[in-house]
Amino acid sequence: MDFIFRTRWRWAVVAVAIVAAGPSTATDPILPLHIGEIKIVMTDLYGEADLQEAGKLVGMIYRTMNTLHPGTRGHVVRRELLVSEGDVYDPALLEETERNLRSLGFLTNVSVAAVDTLDDGSVSVEVRVQETWSLSTHLSYSRSSTSDRWTALLSDRNFMGYGVKLEAGLGQDEDRDWQHLGFQNRRLLGMPLELAVASIDLSDGYTRRVQLSRPQYAQDDRWSWTMLAWDNVFAPRYYLSRGSAAAANLARLYASPSILREGVSASWLIRLSPEGRGRLWRAGVGAMTERVDFDLDGPISSSDEFDLAPDAFQAAAGRPLLRESGRTAQVYLQFETLGRNWTKDRYVLRYGVEEDILLDPYLWLRAGPALGALGSDHERLILEMAGQDWSQLAGGWLFTKFAGQGAVGGPSVSWHVVDLASGWHRKGLGGLNRMWVEGAVGRDIFGTKVPVLGLTRGLRTLEYDGMAGDRLLRWNVEHAHLVSNELLGFYHLAVAGFYSGGAAWWTDEPASRRQVRQEAGVGLRFGPTRSSRAEVSRLDLAWPLDGSSGPRLTAATGGHF
Repeated sequence: MDFIFRTRWRWAVVAVAIVAAGPSTATDPILPLHIGEIKIVMTDLYGEADLQEAGKLVGMIYRTMNTLHPGTRGHVVRRELLVSEGDVYDPALLEETERNLRSLGFLTNVSVAAVDTLDDGSVSVEVRVQETWSLSTHLSYSRSSTSDRWTALLSDRNFMGYGVKLEAGLGQDEDRDWQHLGFQNRRLLGMPLELAVASIDLSDGYTRRVQLSRPQYAQDDRWSWTMLAWDNVFAPRYYLSRGSAAAANLARLYASPSILREGVSASWLIRLSPEGRGRLWRAGVGAMTERVDFDLDGPISSSDEFDLAPDAFQAAAGRPLLRESGRTAQVYLQFETLGRNWTKDRYVLRYGVEEDILLDPYLWLRAGPALGALGSDHERLILEMAGQDWSQLAGGWLFTKFAGQGAVGGPSVSWHVVDLASGWHRKGLGGLNRMWVEGAVGRDIFGTKVPVLGLTRGLRTLEYDGMAGDRLLRWNVEHAHLVSNELLGFYHLAVAGFYSGGAAWWTDEPASRRQVRQEAGVGLRFGPTRSSRAEVSRLDLAWPLDGSSGPRLTAATGGHF
């Protein structure tokens, strides 16, 4: 017994000693790292390395542009950060902050990275950004025997470095004054509220638009909302099929009736998925009311340069005209899902600037009824959807996207159009290689929603609206060779060779293989590297392969080729 007692006493002493010494390091709780000092480093349009490499004359031009360009205010960059001093350190949120800064449109070469970890568990973060040229101008003048026409437009996405977009323009067209005013600010009264206002007065109508929103700047923002009001009068291209007897005499594609659109909408979206992990799921509700009126009191111009009588246009437009006219009042449910995995790359859809690539599929849906009880003239269920996906394939990127919209509710209001496009892009094999294919199909979609094949949508030997129909198919293959790292310190330049083809047609019109248009050519590619406009500009010389005409010289910016 005495031995047992002494043994237990010794173990008791050991236990007390262990408790007194505290828990072992193996079980010490590991406190999470937190954000310490955030340092912001701004670089001019042309940094020190650019100035040192440039010659005297080019260096003087660079310094002049740096002087003329008002630098972004430090507080503008800081307010767009998705992290603050004292927050828990999360590398994924730093990457997301980079994407948020690039989305502003006036910063490039963005880097948000941890640079040091201190003994107190704080992580120092350095934010590096470079300015881009945010000011753009448009001047035009023409003179004829009857009138002078001129326009002047000035636009700045980063006015005086305050992160505000401002547009102003004046002009005169056929003795009518032309005015353009626009304003957009991502922050309002120090809060994450985005305000956009536009007032545009053109020769064929006007546009008034006001939008106030609370966007989801960060993926894990809990909710967002948008309120929008618009009032437009314009004369769009209203595409018609020549399959009907009423339109059989039209030589080409469209009429241009004057249309009034005015309405308001409001929507609210909330995140359903857990914070910080897994796929993002969001859902919400919204409501919209819009009135659409066609001015059918006088002759309506058409693309074959003669006027249509109102009754002739109504007969040619048919059921879609009745469907688009009147008031629509809709309530809807909205849903979207996207992954959290992103990466960045260059020379994918643009030339030179960093692009953000979502590595997981994205899907957006919106559907809801337009009811007579709410004020709609035509009852129907309206549906809209969109999605995209990036995948790595054969050393490059495969990009697929689709969009669809339509309505069901009876023969007079049912319609749909679906567009699917896919492109493969790779930098290598001696240059930039791109392949693109697109198809669209619809039913009962005469009007403003018709797929159109032309200059900005795949074929350069066609006019802007060379083909239209409820079926569309087109393709493009291109190889481009970069000939300069940076032309004049402002552009990446490439020489390209391409082959394209496609057709658009109506199902109620006679079809033949001769409708398919094919072309080949060469051209130059200009990719802005220090401008808020990063779309690739194309200057092309293209030949139709059927020998129907000589080469065409075209210039276009943007679009998927």
